[in-house]
Amino acid sequence: MEHPTARLHADALAPVDTTSGVPIYRQIAEQLVTHLEALPVGTRLPSETAIAKRAGVSRGTAVQALRELEHRDLVVRVQGSGTFKASPAPGSFTRSLDAGKLPSFTDDLERAGHMTRELIERCETAAADHETAAALGIEPGAPIWSIVRTVLADERPVVHIVSALRADRYPEVDAKAIAAGSLYGFLESRYGADGRPTWADEEYSALNATQELCARLHVPVDRALLGSRRVAYLADGLAVELVRSYMRADAYRVRVTLLPGEGDASPARELELRADLPGAGPT
Repeated sequence: MEHPTARLHADALAPVDTTSGVPIYRQIAEQLVTHLEALPVGTRLPSETAIAKRAGVSRGTAVQALRELEHRDLVVRVQGSGTFKASPAPGSFTRSLDAGKLPSFTDDLERAGHMTRELIERCETAAADHETAAALGIEPGAPIWSIVRTVLADERPVVHIVSALRADRYPEVDAKAIAAGSLYGFLESRYGADGRPTWADEEYSALNATQELCARLHVPVDRALLGSRRVAYLADGLAVELVRSYMRADAYRVRVTLLPGEGDASPARELELRADLPGAGPT
């Protein structure tokens, strides 16, 4: 996995600028990117602890900097082994990180050349259930925004989305503004760049469409769908959204890519989850 000699040390990092307005984690990430450009694939990066000590930040901020690089496909993080410079990722894919922004479905579809709009079924405050509370780090019963919508691409429903948004972070949510663009676009417009989620933990699974989903996505009963569960975070690490998405299987698919290591004895070095729209151009 690791290049036999290449190693990037934390001492190579310059002090961060707390007055620049640029998030600290992103300053660290960009420094790492600059150093990695001249280093070979497989170079080991410094640990989160070493980065945190050198930059004078919390370990959580260092972890977020490495997550940023991971989302940009620049590094591979291997549990128990460390973080390494990744091989160039082959091809392109729809669910991508664009200039440090966490993409929405609408962003992805528009980038691929589709006309989009969102049908808002529900946008109201509610009490957090136990699952939502655990995911967002709030108390059960705390106020959240419950937002249910369906995204259309070229007037075809392709994904149904159920979101729970922290009401203490977003006291006002405008359904009409979301319908005119996207949820993340509204959050950025209303609450500034710091109000838009920047990273997330996301899981995918297969499921059969229920009667309710069949009606919303215009698919036959028991048609296979692709489901995802996302917990989205702000740059400071605050969990602000729990969202479940239900994608038409004929509109999205998952591609897994295994990237080999540097030697014949090296294990597969990366596993990527990719969602593509068949027929869409490169994104």
